Amino acid sequence: MSHDQMSADRARHYETTVDLNALQPRLLALAEQAATCAFKVPQMMEALGRGLEVAATLMRAVPIQEGRLLEQGIALLAGYNPDLRALTENIRLPVTPAALQLVEMNNEAHYRRLTLDADTGGRKGYTPDILLVHLSKRLAYVVDIKRTLGSYEATRIVDLKNRMLASSLVVPDLLYKEHRRMTVDEVRAVIINADGQKIDIDHGVWPLSHLDHLLEIDGAGLAVEWLRTQFASAIERNWKTAVRQLADSYTRKRDGAGDRSKAGTDFGLTAATLDRRDPDAVRAASDPDTLGGSNHGSDSVQRISETQPSPLRVGFARAPDLAAAG
Repeated sequence: MSHDQMSADRARHYETTVDLNALQPRLLALAEQAATCAFKVPQMMEALGRGLEVAATLMRAVPIQEGRLLEQGIALLAGYNPDLRALTENIRLPVTPAALQLVEMNNEAHYRRLTLDADTGGRKGYTPDILLVHLSKRLAYVVDIKRTLGSYEATRIVDLKNRMLASSLVVPDLLYKEHRRMTVDEVRAVIINADGQKIDIDHGVWPLSHLDHLLEIDGAGLAVEWLRTQFASAIERNWKTAVRQLADSYTRKRDGAGDRSKAGTDFGLTAATLDRRDPDAVRAASDPDTLGGSNHGSDSVQRISETQPSPLRVGFARAPDLAAAG
């Protein structure tokens, strides 16, 4: 789908609209909390002082923290739609061999109305980042949030989709038994890819801009994009402060109140010095995006299954029909 089509979809109007100016304090608080949770200035100073390898190890945790932040932001926004319930805690969906075979060997239309008992176990499992339930529509979304799919090969993405679809077959039974008798007639799988790459709208891989449709809230995508920007800015601010304060510390220790230029020469981890030694290492240490990604929706423990008689439709999330909407 082209960017023009995505922009047109964002222009759809739902009953709920996000006032970004009013929401910014809450989003900023989430971003600051995530940035200071494991990336405070003293922690960064300590990692820098122990060497580039330790600093790189610390920065590899940034994408993981960003993934959690995206979950929190989307769940926060979902709370503004009174028809939505966002479930995020201890959602353990079994993936049985029978369910995987159904998904892998059949067209989606052949198993859309099947459902399995949530008590069936197996060696494989899937834990979604968020389980969204539209109460009035009796519709559930199994949502996996990825900061990026850049490191995912095509076969790995297919495997993730299959596990999501197979686990979707137990969602109606799980909701009814463990979540106050919620009932749904249809379950859809969707991967939210925050970096906007490897998008496949028709097969359940959506960009952040499509959060408006997923949550049925105008401006939801823009709000989460703004949240990501604030988090990146907070990490960058802490990083630069840590480098500056550590350089100042070396200056005071080695030269008293003296020559900053000499201390800058002696301090082996400043950007200028590192750039002379190993430009690639500097870029790797100062850019969290180059140091690895998060992998949400991890495998989890399973339970044993039966069949539930109520009809169910399972498939990938569908983008809105813009022609019909117009």
